[in-house]
Amino acid sequence: MKKLIFLISFLFVSFISEAQVKKPVDTTQMNIPYNIVQKMLFDLNDYDKLKELSKLDKKEITELNNKIVLLEKTNKTWIEKDSLSGQIILQTEEKVKIYKEENKNLNKENKRLKTKNTLFNIISAVIIAPLTYLLIIK
Repeated sequence: MKKLIFLISFLFVSFISEAQVKKPVDTTQMNIPYNIVQKMLFDLNDYDKLKELSKLDKKEITELNNKIVLLEKTNKTWIEKDSLSGQIILQTEEKVKIYKEENKNLNKENKRLKTKNTLFNIISAVIIAPLTYLLIIK
């Protein structure tokens, strides 16, 4: 009987230990609370949105850089046109000064010619009047 109890106890202990050892842990499934999974999904969705925004931001940055280059080119052309306009204005001002000087000189010459003509008229009148008087009297 002792052998039988010993045998039963031996089988019982080996069976219990075997049941405890052989119970495998399934690592393919995890139990995560719903609110944590929901937060994880929201974070992943936000990350995807940020990726898309990052791509759009990169495109926007390249377009803005292109716009800056075009604006710099436009600005350079406006500066060149402005400098050319300044040169044209300076040349026009020089021309105006020359015209004013010539106009003054012509006015002086015109006054001189008027006085000369007036003197010629007076002298010719002084000469012609006595001659005419002498012709009429004789």
